[in-house]
Amino acid sequence: MSKILVKEYRGDVVENVHYGSVAIVASTGETIAYTGDIEKQTYMRSASKPIQVLPTLLAGLHEKFQLNSEEVAIFNSSHWGSNHHLFVLNDIVEKTGLNPEDMIMNPCGSTSAASISDKLAMGSKLNPVPGKSKLQHCCSGKHLSLMLLQRELTGNVKGYQDPDSPVQKQIISFLSMLSQTPTYKIATGIDGCGVPVFALPMRNIALAYAKLADPFNLPEDVADIISYDFECINKHPEKINDYYTPSYYINKNPDLLMKDGSRGVICMSVRSRKLGIVIKLEDGWSDEFQGIIIARILEQLKYEDTELIAQLKKCYKTTLYNDCLDEVGHADADFDLNIDASYFDDLYGITNDEENEEEEDPEALAEQKAYRNRNSILGKNVVLPKSEDSDTYIRNPMTEPARPVKSAKIISTITESSEALEDSLDMDEN
Repeated sequence: MSKILVKEYRGDVVENVHYGSVAIVASTGETIAYTGDIEKQTYMRSASKPIQVLPTLLAGLHEKFQLNSEEVAIFNSSHWGSNHHLFVLNDIVEKTGLNPEDMIMNPCGSTSAASISDKLAMGSKLNPVPGKSKLQHCCSGKHLSLMLLQRELTGNVKGYQDPDSPVQKQIISFLSMLSQTPTYKIATGIDGCGVPVFALPMRNIALAYAKLADPFNLPEDVADIISYDFECINKHPEKINDYYTPSYYINKNPDLLMKDGSRGVICMSVRSRKLGIVIKLEDGWSDEFQGIIIARILEQLKYEDTELIAQLKKCYKTTLYNDCLDEVGHADADFDLNIDASYFDDLYGITNDEENEEEEDPEALAEQKAYRNRNSILGKNVVLPKSEDSDTYIRNPMTEPARPVKSAKIISTITESSEALEDSLDMDEN
């Protein structure tokens, strides 16, 4: 069940509340902290872009067309269509020979000229481009990446949006690998820009982002491109949304990666903690609340960058004014995460003896451990895809859960019980 994440006050009275959920998962699959319904099937929307770009990078197309880190960064973006975004997008078009008119979406205006930009504390400094074009669409960077790979695999960009196209099959395979979710359990729909969008439980999304932070058990070539993409985003944080957004301030920190999505989705990776974080607001209203929600989470995780936390709190204007321009209220992130106390013990090397605390109730300690170890994602036994094929296609054995696999790459199997696991091992021996 979702919990209240944000309260809007008029005077001293709560006038509106915004419900949602938060999932925080370690790269080893453990649920470190949560609030709300973290098993909720959730569309990633544009938060999937740092995963959608990976097949293009694995194919080496950024090297083939001599794309720089700024151009790779904008492949991940939901850019706001400012002049600095259009400059980079036009460079990609020139280097690759792609035609922007082949993108399937309709022309649109710059987001940096939209109402949400007015809510930024520094929004007046944005530089929108007048008129409309397909390159001004917030997803144009992603579409160029998809078209580039589709052309490489088929000789033509057409059909890159089709769920059965080679590029889309590679994307869902990557998402399956990172989230440890069998492909047949990943629901698909159509995103606002016309390409497939993916839905899976929040905990699994959080694991995917934890793997972006710590790709420790992935194939070496995959881990390398994940790290490279992470670094490109950190070098050019203004390309992901725009200047002065929460994404801009967070992605400036080389320890962090943030990508938001439409309708209340926010995802983050924390390298130093090897964590993935997912936030979903039930009403889809997240833009101006992004900063205060993330700041609240980082504070509770005892994250050390206090300057960033302070910046996030004032990123968007969360003060309410009336038509007379009088200050009449404000919005506040007001929620507490359920955090396993042993997470901080492990993080700082603290024991109960060192803290000289009274002995805790064994039942209370067991309850604290329960949600961290409960249905650990990696305990559901899935198989890690490989990238050995010469055509760079990531073939995913998780689409064939009944097939026994004998490999050092196995993290587990799709089986749900110890009896089934024993049966599969017997089959393997035979």
